[in-house]
This record gives sequence, C-alpha cells and structure tokens, in this order.
Amino acid sequence: MDTVEKAIDDWRRERPDLDPSPIGVFGRLRRVAELSRHELEGYLAPHGLTPKSFDVLANLRRGGPPYRKTPSELAESSLLSSGAMTGRLDGLERAGLIRRTPHPGDRRVMFAELTPAGIDLIDEVFALHLANEETLLEGLDRAQREQITAALALLETTIQRAVDGREVTAPQRRRAR
Repeated sequence: MDTVEKAIDDWRRERPDLDPSPIGVFGRLRRVAELSRHELEGYLAPHGLTPKSFDVLANLRRGGPPYRKTPSELAESSLLSSGAMTGRLDGLERAGLIRRTPHPGDRRVMFAELTPAGIDLIDEVFALHLANEETLLEGLDRAQREQITAALALLETTIQRAVDGREVTAPQRRRAR
C-alpha cells in the first residue's frame, strides 16, 4: 500500500461518512507533478537552466523563426504575469541566451529573441528532455499513454468547468445575501 492508498484508507476509517476517493486523483497528480518537477530540475541544472527558463526558451523556439515574441505573448502562453516574465527574461539575457530587440512599429514594445547560443542550447536540451520523458514512460505502451493523455485532458476540462462555474455563481451568491 502506498502513501495515497494509506491516506484514503485512514480517512475511510476515521470519517466513514465521507468519500475520500478524490484524494486518489489529486494525491497522485501531486506526486506525479513533484516527481517530474524534481526530474526536470535535475537534468536542467547542468545546463544552467531551471524549469522556468527552459519553458521560456522552449516557448520561443517552438514559435519558429525568427524565434521572438513580446513579453506579453510569452506570459500569456506560459500562464504567467508579465512581471514574472520580465525577471526570467532578464536572467536569460544576462546568460546570452536571448536578446531584446525593439518592435519596428512601436518603440514601447520590445521582443525577446533567441540568440544563436540560445537556439543551440534549447535544441540540445529539448532533445534530452524528450529522451528523458521517453525513459520515464517506457513502462507504458502507446495505448496506455493515449488513455492517460485523454483522461488528463478530461480531468483538466472538468476542473476548469467547475472553477469557471464557481466564478460565475460566486457574485450571484453575494447578491442574493
């Protein structure tokens, strides 16, 4: 019995009036997220990257030539605030992996653009990243991977609907008081 199963059994014993089964979903998600985060940090560190800096470089690279976006575009596609993105870009610029260039039509806007060193690094590290993830998933066949992917997409959609519904009904509840 692992930690998640033990927690569920403990709650069933202590509170038989409640259904602790959501712990099975969210407990495992947290454990998988922690394991994968730790693994990612471990193989990025020798390359001088963090998961956050890797994310920015990968975001720029997957956008295709000329490998540049505004900080707002990067923040939006990374689900970050523009302030958090600025700090990441500062560090990547100091490392020579990106440069900031002015927007030709609006001097108030700057682009973050991969440098040749940034392109070389993200190409090398991304290949390692995929190989590492492949190793982590080698115990699963193609059908199992597709099942997990579909189940996680469904879970994400389900949670997002619940959150969106709560945001819509919260102001209504306040007005009803």
